[in-house]
Amino acid sequence: MQNLRIAVVGASLGGLSIANVAHRLGAKVSVWEVFPSGFHLRGGALGSVDTELLQSLRGDSDESFRKGIRSHGHFYGDLWSYLYEGLPEGTVRFGMHVERVVGQDTDTPALVFSKPPDISSDNKQCNDAFAEPVPFDLIIGADGGRSTIRGYVTPQEPTYSGYTVWRGLCSTKDVSGPPSGSAKSKGFTYETLGFPVMTPKGQLWNCGVYMAMPQSEVEKPTKNRQVSAAMKRVPDWFVPFVRKHFGDKNAEFWSACSQKGKVSPHPVWELAANRVVNRRIMLVGDAAHMASPRTGAGAYTAMVDAYVFGQVMEQLSGEQPISVQEALELYNENTVKRGKRLYQRSRNAASYFAPEHLQATHPKLLI
Repeated sequence: MQNLRIAVVGASLGGLSIANVAHRLGAKVSVWEVFPSGFHLRGGALGSVDTELLQSLRGDSDESFRKGIRSHGHFYGDLWSYLYEGLPEGTVRFGMHVERVVGQDTDTPALVFSKPPDISSDNKQCNDAFAEPVPFDLIIGADGGRSTIRGYVTPQEPTYSGYTVWRGLCSTKDVSGPPSGSAKSKGFTYETLGFPVMTPKGQLWNCGVYMAMPQSEVEKPTKNRQVSAAMKRVPDWFVPFVRKHFGDKNAEFWSACSQKGKVSPHPVWELAANRVVNRRIMLVGDAAHMASPRTGAGAYTAMVDAYVFGQVMEQLSGEQPISVQEALELYNENTVKRGKRLYQRSRNAASYFAPEHLQATHPKLLI
């Protein structure tokens, strides 16, 4: 992979994971992220993390890292910062919107950028990139559920699972918790649960409410699982629904969380792409496969994608060298198989919260 020019579109955990692997193998890596800044303070947590896998991606054997991982869940920002710091300065370029890919049927596809509306006209780094298409030897789409790159690999799009997770983040100092409970109504199961996580801003409750929602009431997946501004308003029916199904104590928690923290809906979308490589364009993470958080495998699967990518690319200079395209086909075969297995696990979770034979009723009608 020495001197191979690789563009990674998207700087979430999946994008930074594969960027670290490519960098260690000698590639010239650049990461292009549409958001204007990093995710080191991004809220939310992962319940469990394979820290040994994470370290192998960065090429780090320092045991102090594993000892330093915060208990009671892993803060997203800590993991993101760890991977970000494993890359040379300037590798990740923020505020860069990939408009399209050109030359996708060649060995040197190119990215075409457009300026996001929130980027000032005097941003020289951005202005230089908008001048003309930028060619690469490999383009990796790590740009989330609403992937720009996916369309150049497969026509498949994510499908809605039938339920939504309302996620809550608030300080443990301000709100007593966590919530806990389950209920059944008209054949559907509803749950609320959570755990504490330590962040640079102190300890937070990382909580959720799982509930069936009609697809007409949810938005399509967004890049890097961000939530649009229109979705951040907590509806009037939310706390009364919690009170009726989970009791007063849980209702008090979610009421306080919505006032002193943040509560936002995250519709669960699913995808198992039947192809994740098209010539010199490939997919990783949510761009390739999406699953319920109940699988506990979202970020982990993206990290495995990066690990597999490293394994096949090492064969370029092995005892019996293979070509770049042969290596990418090996990645495709492995990732598609894993994605299908993950999709089935996600479908099993969906059968619990949104059975396929039932039509979801809007929660506001169940109060």
